[in-house]
Amino acid sequence: MRVTEGVSPRAFFRRGVWQGVVVLCFAVVLLNGCSREEGRPIPEAKVLALVVGKTTEKDVLKMFGPPEKKSKLLGEEVWVYRHIKSHGFLSVHTSSKTLRLRFDDRGVLQDVSHNDKKRNEFF
Repeated sequence: MRVTEGVSPRAFFRRGVWQGVVVLCFAVVLLNGCSREEGRPIPEAKVLALVVGKTTEKDVLKMFGPPEKKSKLLGEEVWVYRHIKSHGFLSVHTSSKTLRLRFDDRGVLQDVSHNDKKRNEFF
């Protein structure tokens, strides 16, 4: 190792250690990547507790909170809940859950549609 003129070996070593720490931090950020989350989690136990013909809109609001989206379909109300979570940098792992609930005109649950998707993308 060559010490440049005017810089002591101790200062040169400190500078090298500092640069190493910076490089290490940068590597950790790249390896861990970014994380993103949209919506609220949809717990499987709560989905399994839904009972067609019995569960009401009021019950669902207590369990999941307000839906992300509400729409009308042939006189019935449809509520949609979504939860998307992704992480990674060079390899992005995404999991998404969607819960669709259809209620009759009295506000009683008529249909439940629930799906989970996982996807990996490599850049």
